[in-house]
Amino acid sequence: MSLFSEKNVFRLIVLTFVLATLYRLYPVFLGPSVLREAFMTEDGYLMLTIARNMAIGLGMSVSDGTIASNGVQPLATFIFAVPYVLTDGDKVLGIAGVQIISAVIAVAGIFAVHAFMRLVLAPHSNRPIWPWLLTALWFASPHMLMHTMNGLETGLYSVMLMLTLVSFAKVLTQPDPRRMGPPLLLGVVGGITFLARNDAVFMLFAVFGVWFSYAVFVARHGLLPTLRVMIPSGALIVLIASPWLVNNFINFGSIVPVSGTAQALSGGFARNADLLPAILFEYTFLMLPVPSGVQLLPVFQWGAAATVAVIVAVYMVLMWRKGGVVRYVVLAYAIYAATMCAYYGFYFGAGWFLSRYLSPLAPLLTVAAFCVAHAGVTKLAPADPARILRGLGVAALLVCFALLGRLLVPGVKEQGHFQVVDWVTANVAEDEWVGAVQTGTVGYWHDRTINLDGKVNPDALHVLLTEGHVLNYVVDSQITYLADWEGIATWVTDEMAGRNGRFAAAFDLILHEPENNLAVLKRR
Repeated sequence: MSLFSEKNVFRLIVLTFVLATLYRLYPVFLGPSVLREAFMTEDGYLMLTIARNMAIGLGMSVSDGTIASNGVQPLATFIFAVPYVLTDGDKVLGIAGVQIISAVIAVAGIFAVHAFMRLVLAPHSNRPIWPWLLTALWFASPHMLMHTMNGLETGLYSVMLMLTLVSFAKVLTQPDPRRMGPPLLLGVVGGITFLARNDAVFMLFAVFGVWFSYAVFVARHGLLPTLRVMIPSGALIVLIASPWLVNNFINFGSIVPVSGTAQALSGGFARNADLLPAILFEYTFLMLPVPSGVQLLPVFQWGAAATVAVIVAVYMVLMWRKGGVVRYVVLAYAIYAATMCAYYGFYFGAGWFLSRYLSPLAPLLTVAAFCVAHAGVTKLAPADPARILRGLGVAALLVCFALLGRLLVPGVKEQGHFQVVDWVTANVAEDEWVGAVQTGTVGYWHDRTINLDGKVNPDALHVLLTEGHVLNYVVDSQITYLADWEGIATWVTDEMAGRNGRFAAAFDLILHEPENNLAVLKRR
């Protein structure tokens, strides 16, 4: 039997699902020292701080329950509060519970992504191995594995986006366009998807825009009959989303969470455009992460952008030639992808989060690359194209395993904030207040921590918007220590201090360790 026979590749796919699931769970079994750093990110800890405070009766808040916050995505935060309810707020057991929940959601993603892959691959090939192979590649990809286990909403959001597209397909393929069942299901799924992450609004606008255009101009269902089924579906989305939107507007003055406003402060036109080629390339070829030193090389940027553009363009042409309503599902997904790239690449700030923000585009780009490869291999090697494609798929999965293994090597991947946590734990009493720009990790492990970049602190955000800095805010606060990355030392050593004599007179630099990326200021 050939090494790349369909039976053997199916066995590898099953093994991939098992091993990638166990990989997601290994920190739970290795104890607190591994659990706290393996997958958890700075922003993940922000979300878990709020989830824990909800569970112990402090509501959606930070800073030991003293500052109300909406700087999270609501659905995942509520789900992640469950382990803290069950453990009376235990911080270590709570993280373990969140990791288990995240792994369960990722496993659910196998079936959601497979349903999408099977749907969009049907016009090209009805062989069941291809949707499973692409799903396995998505599940084992280092980027996707890390993004689905980071203590944030990314995994849940990816699942819900896939379900939204599959639900949209059911709307377009139902025999009787007047039936309300599929449109109402789309409304429910779409509303939940919005609660998973608010930028799902881009997907929902794309879906409803394509739905309206298809129903009125292609299927000729008529304007009024189309609106009769679309309006209740859209109203259901608004109904499900409205409690969160109303809460944001009444309590925080904007329907956009404070985290979104704070991250946009670092934006500017095309601020992140130079990062798009590498990220889109990585999600087109999930087994090929681009080294950071290569990402900003002009020759790579132009080559990657051209490669992705050609693949997507050829795929859309292939899809359109196949006909059928599935192409309209792909069109909605493509519009969403273009909108996300435009928004996060040309308007938004916080470029260091771009990989996570755009990770929901991976299924579309991966299936586009496969379909183009399928068409090319079928034309160049018509005798046995399936065997060649299976071989390429096996190679891609093996590369993913090698990359995941490399991440286990000590020093290859570091969380980057525990030097601050360790110093605060060793030197600051529990009842003393700490301030930092980055307070996700330290704020989780030290309750009395005040956020200064505004991502979860509306007061700091207001000061940043009105004064341009938080120096007066810090001086007037209860903060005794400022502990963060070593750049915070400049607050008393150069132009930052020159802008505010009060701050320079109130705080001294007591620790500066560039080699450990750590600095600490203390109130006099």
